Amino acid sequence: MIEKLITDLLKELGEDPTREGLERTPERVAKALRDLTSGYEQDVDDILNGALFVENYDEMVLVKDIDLFSLCVPSKQVVNAVGGAKPAREVKVGDQLWTLDHGYLKQTTVVAVTSRKTREIVEVRTASGRFRVTPDHPLMTETGWQEAQNLRPGEKVEWVNPRSLCRRPYEPKPGYAVGYVLGGVASDGSIQEGRRVSLTVKSRVFAEKFRTMLTEAFPGAAPAVERVTVPSGFREAEVPAFRVRIVSRAIGEKLCRWLGVSENGSRSKTTSFEFPRVVTSSQEMMQGFLDGYCDGDGEQMRRGCRRLFSSNLRFLAALGSYLDAPVGAHDSRGTVGVIYVSNRWHQPGWRGKHGFRQESEFYVPVDSTYATVVEVRPLPRARKPHTVYSFKCEPHPTFLVAGHLTHNCEHHLLPFVGKCHIAYLPDKKIIGLSKLPRLVEMFSRRLQVQERLTTPIAQTLQEVLQPRGVAVVIEAIHLCMVMRGVEKQNSKAVTSAMLGAFRARPETRAEFMELIKRRSDLL
Repeated sequence: MIEKLITDLLKELGEDPTREGLERTPERVAKALRDLTSGYEQDVDDILNGALFVENYDEMVLVKDIDLFSLCVPSKQVVNAVGGAKPAREVKVGDQLWTLDHGYLKQTTVVAVTSRKTREIVEVRTASGRFRVTPDHPLMTETGWQEAQNLRPGEKVEWVNPRSLCRRPYEPKPGYAVGYVLGGVASDGSIQEGRRVSLTVKSRVFAEKFRTMLTEAFPGAAPAVERVTVPSGFREAEVPAFRVRIVSRAIGEKLCRWLGVSENGSRSKTTSFEFPRVVTSSQEMMQGFLDGYCDGDGEQMRRGCRRLFSSNLRFLAALGSYLDAPVGAHDSRGTVGVIYVSNRWHQPGWRGKHGFRQESEFYVPVDSTYATVVEVRPLPRARKPHTVYSFKCEPHPTFLVAGHLTHNCEHHLLPFVGKCHIAYLPDKKIIGLSKLPRLVEMFSRRLQVQERLTTPIAQTLQEVLQPRGVAVVIEAIHLCMVMRGVEKQNSKAVTSAMLGAFRARPETRAEFMELIKRRSDLL
């Protein structure tokens, strides 16, 4: 019933409950509500009975800094901020963080920061790194948002290489030049580690044209033509050559993804690349691809025909299928194929062929990929609580942690978080100290306002212990104030309840207030 009500609520707010990111929100909110209101299922007698002791102790008993709820990212965990990664504790309102929007890198601005302490942290280890978050912190997987504690080995989390975050984007300009660069790299080039694009050839004319096309395809790129020497097995000597090289992950990753090759340690593309379907998005781009490939691994023949060679027979088969041209064998062993391409390949009806046929829209490969989850490990319960931080970001509510896409704004309702301080002056009876945090938890895990929460804690202790006085102070940050409405990030609400000596004697009350202001050297 709760899930259905939340679904209806999302619809009333103008949201689509079935969209990505909201599919499991009704389930999550229902779970959060049951957890936040679990105090209704608890009874004061169950918590305090058996924990009372008769003791001749009449000085103040104080338990301070009792936590109320939990949030997301540990203080030391690195968050991918624009301008350089930084620990979560150093992220401030106004900072810009990196995120992903439908696979593309975007910047988002922190508009609210909240923090508290918790002892429950999990470490997520993927094939691309590791990071620490609270168990309920959502991460984007191939099937949608999923809490960290529910991830299983083998699942994939959306990820971008953090080393590429500060790169120059080099947005490609669709057209002949992009096609030529793809043809040149496929025929005679290499891409190493997804970022070093290199073409080394004996023809200066080819090298110069490739450099020109690379500059035109990726405006702002400025590769040079270098004179180099390369070993020749036939001559058994070093021979002169020309090299065009640029180091750019933004360019290298795009070329790798268009060509369908690995970005990790890859070198020669001769036997591994796929026919890049993006070149069929326009006739001029396809023409550029054929020209670039022919200049690298082909030859011009009479009457405008040319031959393209490759030992990558799968590529040739895909190209031949597109051009409606057969693939032949260039050597007796059949390890090298050849395909004949007429200069009239694009004309519909020529020799019964379909000519140019658009089979793809031009697209820029996404920046992200997926990292495989290796392990999710709950950390041992800490003796000293971790400080964890939550960030509200706009216009994108997501952000990157160690390159992994995370989210902490869309799944749960907004509680108030903070500290509760309790003191009492015994009159023959004392209570186990651990019972006070449990009492706070029981009353706080109900539909509450802070003003109403303070009083029942004090009154319950007064009824059970009958001490000479009880004092309760709660300091809390209300997420409804931080993340909506007045949006005051530094505002904190303080409420108190003073009974007995704490109300009647100003000096007792002053002593209590002074004690809760002090920071313990043990913390």
